[in-house]
Amino acid sequence: MRLEPQIETLYQTLNRELDNFPAGTKFYSVRKLMDKFKCHRGVLDEVLERLEANQLIDRIPQVGIFSSVTRRPNARKVLFAAPDWPSELLQEWSREATIYTDTHEGWQLSKIMLEPNREMIRSITADGFDAVIIQMPSANVSREEMRFFAELPIPAVLLNVDTGSFSISDVHSADADGAIIACTYLYRRGHRNIATLLSEPHAPLPAEKRVRTFSRVADLFHIELTCIDCMTVSGEYAPHRAYLGMKRYLEEQDGKVEFTAVYCDTGESVPGIMTALREAGYELPQDISIIAHSTEKIGQFYHPALTAVCADIAAEVEAAFTGIAAILNKQKDCFKAEVPMKLIERDSVRTLNPKEETV
Repeated sequence: MRLEPQIETLYQTLNRELDNFPAGTKFYSVRKLMDKFKCHRGVLDEVLERLEANQLIDRIPQVGIFSSVTRRPNARKVLFAAPDWPSELLQEWSREATIYTDTHEGWQLSKIMLEPNREMIRSITADGFDAVIIQMPSANVSREEMRFFAELPIPAVLLNVDTGSFSISDVHSADADGAIIACTYLYRRGHRNIATLLSEPHAPLPAEKRVRTFSRVADLFHIELTCIDCMTVSGEYAPHRAYLGMKRYLEEQDGKVEFTAVYCDTGESVPGIMTALREAGYELPQDISIIAHSTEKIGQFYHPALTAVCADIAAEVEAAFTGIAAILNKQKDCFKAEVPMKLIERDSVRTLNPKEETV
């Protein structure tokens, strides 16, 4: 009897999860359910039996669990496929997409998490869906992958990938413009010596574009740049790598630096940067300011709260679903949307007086 509240809670949770799985589509595996919802096998078995007894799922031995219910029979069914990666950006996009489909009639959203490698593409299926939105593991998309997307029988929308002349839809943030905003913001606040910190793996094109554009604008402003490469590779925990990268640089400089601000290619790495700087005796932002590319959610509870150029996730989600609707309504064959970034001013950037341009 002590397990009954747990069973009831998990039953209600999985019942809601089935909203994302049209009838006939494969539900989570037992192992995935145990990992995702942190539940005991005995509790899970009881819940699955109840779901099956209520004709909400079918369990086929050696095959899997399948949904038996479609609660929005006339809705357009969209699959959101993303790498299984601990990224706040992915989580925020997923949350906003759920909010959008919950508040706009005629949509049903399903989600799958895929291994963050190149083979994930081939595991995407169009069965039972009207469109698919895909967060790629890298912005570098091969011709073979483009061909795969073009041959899908349903519209495919790639996130944060510029598909160029290919007739494949994409939605991406204006990353280069974000770098221009960040550099101009620091310049106008008196910073003339800035460190750029590379904390993303070298593969993602958006991160490379940000830093490259920031460097070009800094050159126009005659800003001295110091590049700190954290040598992060795919699969590593970015805040820790950022901490190690900054700590290593500070040790090489005997703790003495010339820069008055740090520009980071991702907000998720900022806690590591802050920790390394504080351990070296610097106060933030009194001694060193920090600005990063981020989302509105990331950084609001950092200390100091992070000033950032942010992806407008809600606008990206709306652009994706509006574009999909236009394709399904035969109004266009594909669409391409670049969403402007916006500056969120918080507390991590200090305005310098002309005589305070170096630490």
